[in-house]
Amino acid sequence: MAIDLLVITAIVLGGTFLTELVSAVLPRWVWLNAAIAAVVGAVVSFVPLFYFSVAVAITGRTVGKALMGIRVLGLDGRPLPAGRSLVRTIAYVFSLLPLFAGFLWVLVDRDRRGWHDHIARSRVVHEPRASRV
Repeated sequence: MAIDLLVITAIVLGGTFLTELVSAVLPRWVWLNAAIAAVVGAVVSFVPLFYFSVAVAITGRTVGKALMGIRVLGLDGRPLPAGRSLVRTIAYVFSLLPLFAGFLWVLVDRDRRGWHDHIARSRVVHEPRASRV
């Protein structure tokens, strides 16, 4: 998760840099600077949702999961469909809010699944070294 949060932070900082660059290049166009800042702010707020759900839906993993050698699959062992990947990402909120209890649940769950995995009917599996990125 820390690796993925670094990737998300880099994307957000890139958007912030873009906003500041436009502001520096066009200092007299206040209305344009405000509009661009609002658009970048709106887009950036969806970066984590987009990053986690799309990456898992397409490849079954994020950059952090790939580096750690893990992948998200459905309970049937097949890749997680886009809709369930989105549900899993949104369910992170339920795992996070009560003092990370949903993430810590993996310590007591027989199958090592967090609340977000139970909600999305998914599981995290270790990949053999040969198939890692």
